[in-house]
Amino acid sequence: MSKAFHLDSLAWEPVRTDVARQVYGKTLLDELIKIVYTHVKPGGGFSAHQDRYGHLLVFLGGTGIAGVGKEEFPARAGLVVHVSAGDEHFFRNTGDDDLVLISLNLPDLK
Repeated sequence: MSKAFHLDSLAWEPVRTDVARQVYGKTLLDELIKIVYTHVKPGGGFSAHQDRYGHLLVFLGGTGIAGVGKEEFPARAGLVVHVSAGDEHFFRNTGDDDLVLISLNLPDLK
């Protein structure tokens, strides 16, 4: 079903408290692909972990660091990170403002 809504109509919810701290999201879609508008407070982030699904992380604002395997990248507006299912990954906010991104959880369709 198609619909339109405003982001302000959605509540901020803590995200993956088992591996993240100070990370909050608004779920935009939760069907085959889960899409979450995400804010990471200064000093917060995801610890290194693995998932059975992949991710596409699209950073929109703020500053931080993101990593996949042994590679690390400066996280800022315009960075896109693809994480394959099973790859260890993390991201964290190293700045003074919220780190903002869209996170897509991608099912492993192989």
